[in-house]
Amino acid sequence: MTVSARDLAVVARFNGRLFWRDRTALSTSVALFLLLGTGMPLLMDRLGAGSQELLVNMHLGMLTTVLVISTFQQTTVTLCVRRDQLLLKRLRATGLSDRDILGGEIANLVLQSTALTVLVSVALYGLTSLPVPRDPLLYLFAVVAGALVLCLLGAAFTVAVPRSELAAPMAMPFFLLAGLGAGGFGPIMQVLPGWVGTVLGLLPTDAIVDMARTAYAARGSLGGDLRAAAVPTLKLAVWAAIGALVIVRRFRWESRKS
Repeated sequence: MTVSARDLAVVARFNGRLFWRDRTALSTSVALFLLLGTGMPLLMDRLGAGSQELLVNMHLGMLTTVLVISTFQQTTVTLCVRRDQLLLKRLRATGLSDRDILGGEIANLVLQSTALTVLVSVALYGLTSLPVPRDPLLYLFAVVAGALVLCLLGAAFTVAVPRSELAAPMAMPFFLLAGLGAGGFGPIMQVLPGWVGTVLGLLPTDAIVDMARTAYAARGSLGGDLRAAAVPTLKLAVWAAIGALVIVRRFRWESRKS
């Protein structure tokens, strides 16, 4: 089964219109992304609570944390709602392929999350002492690739959600663990046992932070950046493969009640 670029774009635009009309999605995804993504680093910079390196770490940790909300959690909630409303079933009846339907939803959320990331980053560059990344292409790759993988995992996670009302609460533990491992809740990892950091380091959010931190490093070269990004990229690829496998084999297009 192939993916049609035209059908994919049509579904992505359709889901984009639904997204911007959904007040719940706007408040939990867009508003939280903008407020937390800019608020915490801005507050830290205004208080002068740390060095520039600490500001970068806070920015990347908080950015990755809110990225989980706008990708993993939003994908889980949206697909569960669409499934319970039988909208996914109706879309399949139109002749669209399964890959186009899911791909359109994921593409929409990846684009939304990337745009929000750019907006937050530009705002912080202008309002704080946060430096511009030395390698902006690597930074953009980390965001887009990370958002894509998190959306795939969000789609895969719907398999475990029995109904849409439970989607957000069931996705919350992953958000908390991912935010903790990424450093979005501050340097809490320093007071936890070492094995906790090792386990959380396996999450895809750790790969996003690693690549973004390389992009922000004061010194580096193209070859060095590529070598530093190799392991995080491989980690993201493994998680993407796991998510895709679960979707192909277990994804439910209808609610259990139907």
